[in-house]
Amino acid sequence: MAARHEGGVGPVDYLRTEQDTLGSVNVPANACFGAQTQRTAGLFPIFGAQKLSAYPQLIEAVLHVKRAAARTNVAIGAMPNGTGEAISAAIDHLLTQSLETDFPIHSFHGGGGIGINMNVNEVLANLANLQFGESFGSNAPLHPNDHINLNHSTSDCLSTACHIAARAAWAGLETELLGLVNDLGQSAAQMGDQPKLARTCLQDAVDIRAGDYFGGVAHNLLKLTERAGADASDLAAVNLGGNIIGRSDDCDPDFFNQVIHQLNTVLEQAGLAHDLRRTDNLFAASQAHDPLQNLASSLEQIARTLIRFGGDLRLMASGPNAGFGEIRLPVKQPGSSAIPGKINPTIPEFTMQCAMMACGRAATVRMTQDHGELDYNPWQMLVVIALLDMIALLQSGVSSLRRNCVQGLELNTQRNTENAQGLGPSLMQLKRKFGYSRASAVAKQAAGDVSIVRAALSGIEEVQ
Repeated sequence: MAARHEGGVGPVDYLRTEQDTLGSVNVPANACFGAQTQRTAGLFPIFGAQKLSAYPQLIEAVLHVKRAAARTNVAIGAMPNGTGEAISAAIDHLLTQSLETDFPIHSFHGGGGIGINMNVNEVLANLANLQFGESFGSNAPLHPNDHINLNHSTSDCLSTACHIAARAAWAGLETELLGLVNDLGQSAAQMGDQPKLARTCLQDAVDIRAGDYFGGVAHNLLKLTERAGADASDLAAVNLGGNIIGRSDDCDPDFFNQVIHQLNTVLEQAGLAHDLRRTDNLFAASQAHDPLQNLASSLEQIARTLIRFGGDLRLMASGPNAGFGEIRLPVKQPGSSAIPGKINPTIPEFTMQCAMMACGRAATVRMTQDHGELDYNPWQMLVVIALLDMIALLQSGVSSLRRNCVQGLELNTQRNTENAQGLGPSLMQLKRKFGYSRASAVAKQAAGDVSIVRAALSGIEEVQ
């Protein structure tokens, strides 16, 4: 590849003028992108939000689709081999570079994601044209629409890329979740038969083994992870070839028949899951983003489970003297600027905050389902950005929780033993031996004094 210009906006007069279907557009002279990207960047300002470049997995997924499309177009004779090789070389170059400069647009924007598709198309066309000695903005010999976008559209390209990106991102979160399940399982095994007081409605209930609680959390998280994994696997069904609203008539029949195989080959070479298949109904895929929404729904359930678990850790570690004080969390940072020696449960709180933010993204994904209309749901950029945010937030929260909290968590054996021999468990011993009515009478007499219950239990046992 010929040496490329570094991006970035220079002095105001350091511009080139390009033409698109609406007229003239001034573009930074050293930018790889072109007129449509410049329009998108100007129309959708970034205030407190992320640029598209903050989501490299999505951009890379689009590049994989573009490479597969180019290879297919060469294979079916729709594109010269040299043109396909130039596109592939441009993709290789991008995959080794920072994407910050070349993809400056808002991470989501109107128009069903045409901004990202044309941003990629323009960058690839310009980088490919450098190889033929042409300057940025020449649109020749390769044109963003006529060559980079040949035989596919924003709709099917972006939807397919969203599935690829979500699956790739999920793989990292899945690893952390399964690691947390394993950590909790190890904690449960190490705790063995050490007693713990169980509570219902925050009131003393019965004595259990400490491992029972942590084993229960591990089991629930495992089942939820398996459910999310199944949803991620369903994303293997893609609509590439169902151009625009699911109609395959808009691409060459040979392209339609070969592009999924080519894409799987590209993904295998990239070290990604390569079991894509075409969805059963291309029109349904255009009308709604149900597979992505299903994954978001499962991730929301995981987030809410993490919120509950984080809250439980805070309760069980509360005190240490005037609270539950049943567990000790690893000390990671001072907890107060005013109270000496105070340690806060900051790691569970961080995880809970990550999960709360994830739940907010899930609400956004649900709302997009309400506002798709007729033949096309145009909100897939919002869906995939929210979904990728969910995955990143949860992965951050789970990673920190594992390494900074769960792996160093300890039981307060003395406190747990005392609690497990308290009023509720002692009354349950009476009930098991002599029934509910007799135990209730002793409970009324005791009025919360466990010594009376123990005395009654002792006397009864002596009579026996």
